[in-house]
Amino acid sequence: MRKLELCIFPIVTVIGIFIYLLDWPFGNELIILSLFGLSCLYFYFGFALFNNVSFREIFKKESYKNVSTKRIIGAIAAGFSISIVLLGMLFRVFRWPFGNQLLIIGVNFLNIVFIIGFVKIIKENRTFYKRLLIRVVFYAILGYVFLLLPSYAFLTLKYKNHPDYIEAVKQLDQDPENLELQKKEQIEYDKMIGE
Repeated sequence: MRKLELCIFPIVTVIGIFIYLLDWPFGNELIILSLFGLSCLYFYFGFALFNNVSFREIFKKESYKNVSTKRIIGAIAAGFSISIVLLGMLFRVFRWPFGNQLLIIGVNFLNIVFIIGFVKIIKENRTFYKRLLIRVVFYAILGYVFLLLPSYAFLTLKYKNHPDYIEAVKQLDQDPENLELQKKEQIEYDKMIGE
């Protein structure tokens, strides 16, 4: 499970983004599978990841004999928050609706988890809180970066040779309800794809 979290999903995500930016086939699919998979891993198994319980031991009661209820609740909250941030990142990459909202919700939950974890690490100084805070800070920073990026940032990198399309997207972002701008963006997209 740790290999999935720290190696496989992040490497596949980076490869997917690289392929996506080069506009090669299957870049989108790799990004979706890796970010969604990592999100599911944190959502469903965050309690085990943060408490250093291996996948084989998840359903064994003796794996949790030294783990308090508060630590399990904290790990679930952190996993849930990270999961939301990862989904927000996925939605922002593809400009799907509600990406910003997911990022804002996830980052705010991570802030709460960080404050509680920081207070606990000062009081108790356990490795559980160190593992938790490292991941919380990492994903909170990623969440803030994605929130600060304009929604068309990845499109600008991907279609840098098509400035008319990028300009149409920027204008549409300023006024997303404008039907004329929607048509213009679609026309520029069709031109770009037709080349």
